[in-house]
Amino acid sequence: MSGVYTIWKKEMRVYAVNPTAYAFLAVFLFLSGLFFYLGVTLTGEASLRVLSSNLAIAELFVLPMLTMRHFAEERRQGTLEMLLTSPISPFALVLGKWLASVTLCVLMFLGTAVLPAILAYYGEPDWGVVATTYLGLFLAACAFSAAGLFSSSLLDDQLAAGLVGVLLLLPFWLVGRAEALVGDDLAAKLQPFGVLTHLESFGRGVLDTADIYYFLAMSFAFLFLTTRSLESRRWR
Repeated sequence: MSGVYTIWKKEMRVYAVNPTAYAFLAVFLFLSGLFFYLGVTLTGEASLRVLSSNLAIAELFVLPMLTMRHFAEERRQGTLEMLLTSPISPFALVLGKWLASVTLCVLMFLGTAVLPAILAYYGEPDWGVVATTYLGLFLAACAFSAAGLFSSSLLDDQLAAGLVGVLLLLPFWLVGRAEALVGDDLAAKLQPFGVLTHLESFGRGVLDTADIYYFLAMSFAFLFLTTRSLESRRWR
């Protein structure tokens, strides 16, 4: 685990001095405030229900752009080969970079802590629902960060890696809105694969193990694919 910690610490130092990370953090916080305002204004509810689905879409676009530099930049600087031949295993390398991205996501969510405080000041929110909403958004962030890492391991160009990461995730969002395109019968079969389908339960305060497993499985699958991608490069 020392290798994982070493990579995590290195990546957190990079995030601390990377203006791109601060720019995307500002965008995320702005969108959080905007979606929160629109949700409360349009529904009159003291809840984060509307914020949850909209913020998940924002994560889908923001997080691949945040993670696009991880391996693409290492390859551009010529340091990836050195890391792959170091005592640190490819999985430890992937896990350390992923945990750094997840840590940044936690900091992003902490920046939105003022929103539940506003709800408490003006109304009486259900704190159980607030907690499950944040849990759902966190699990989605874990999965989206893993997808961004996978795309970064495939390409040398950072921007192309970010765009590919978004394209990888878009189908998981679109299948939740497929009724108008494929009809009700096929849409019902595709629903279990949609991100928004699994986020809805968290937004209602319901903890369903199927929803938790969905995001954990997505995270594991993309981390596994990223590791295999690096291993294939290691033995070329």
